[in-house]
Parts: sequence; C-alpha cells; structure tokens
Amino acid sequence: MKIRFINDIFRGISSLLFPVTCIVCKRRMNETRSLVCESCWRNIAYLSPDIIKSKSVPDNIDMMIPVFIFDELVQTIIHFLKYNGFKSLGIELGKKVSTKVKNQIPVSKETVLIPVPLHPVKYRERGYNQSYYIAIGIAEILGLTIHRRLLKRIKNTETQTQLSATERQQNMQDAFEIADGVDLSGIHCAVLIDDVFTTGSTLNSAAGVLKKRGVKKVIGVTVASPV
Repeated sequence: MKIRFINDIFRGISSLLFPVTCIVCKRRMNETRSLVCESCWRNIAYLSPDIIKSKSVPDNIDMMIPVFIFDELVQTIIHFLKYNGFKSLGIELGKKVSTKVKNQIPVSKETVLIPVPLHPVKYRERGYNQSYYIAIGIAEILGLTIHRRLLKRIKNTETQTQLSATERQQNMQDAFEIADGVDLSGIHCAVLIDDVFTTGSTLNSAAGVLKKRGVKKVIGVTVASPV
C-alpha cells in the first residue's frame, strides 16, 4: 500500500511539472494512454460511402477502402506516426479503421494483412514501417494474420507528393516483388495496408505482383484519402 501511495504521489507531481498535451490540439490531457485526446479522436471525419464510390479504383485492386478524410487533423496524426516515432498512433488508427472495414473483409485463414513495405534505404532512415503498426491495430480487432515480409520493395522511389497521376504510376512501376521462398498457395485474399490513398499507384503496383503469383483477390485499406 505504501509503494502504491508513493507511486500515486509521484505521478501526481509529474503531471503537474510535465503535463501531457494532445499532439493535435495541444490541450492538456488527464488520460496519458494516448497521444491524442478523446475530443480529437471523436472529431476525425469519415469518408462517406458516396465519396468512396466516386474514387477511381486501381486496375489490380478488387476493392478500395479508404476510411477517414485526409484533413489537417488526420494529416497531423499520420505525420507524428511516420516522422516522430509514435508507433502507438498506428495501432490506434488501425483499431479505428477496423471498425469500418470488418464487414467488407472476408475473415478467414485464407485472408492475410500485408503492410505496404518501405524500401530498405527508407526503412533504415525511419527505423520502422508505419503501415505495419496500422496493420497491428487491424489484426487485433479482426484476428487476421500479418505477413510483413511477404512483399519486398526493390525500387527506392522518389516521393510521390508533387507528381501527377501518370508520373506516380511510372514511378511505382516494378517497385515490388515477392520475397524469396514465400508460398502464396494458401492465400486467397490479400489486404494491403497503407496510410494514405491518393491515386493508388503504390497499392496497384504491389497488388499486381500478388495477382501474378496467384492471389485471387486484393483489397486496399488505407487510413485516409483526400476528398
């Protein structure tokens, strides 16, 4: 009891001296299990079914499911996930994404989650793949298996931000391959996980490799997409 009492006092003093603030709105938080306050999580805007249907689905993707509107709020969360090492944000985003996709993804042993891989050079620079942590959150809710080393990124592509749709497609051509020794025979449906869907050139390139190796269905799931 004395140890617990001392710990409670220590946490109380720490919260006064070093208050935890939300990375988005900068307001002080009493709850420290998340980097984002409950108010900001509640304010995340979902893409409407009509907007999702209006988006062009890449040729090699059978179904494309972006979940949130890529607005300033979501952009901030994804930025902290990708560039500040806050991997827990990916898991939280994955859990929230899973509530919107669970009825559209076949949950079976023949369905696997595949985080879109980074090129080894970029992976060494960042130290982790943000899409893998998003996949962890989805896997926790849906109970699906993650295959994080099934795909390899063999082309160190330039950033796609300022490229046109045609340039993005050319940039991602022949960017992926199946890892050596991987058996795809038991996989009927592959769910590619990424952070943002814009034109889908990255997902399309990865899906094409999977289709050539016999995967029947490829679903793209992303945290967000611009309206």
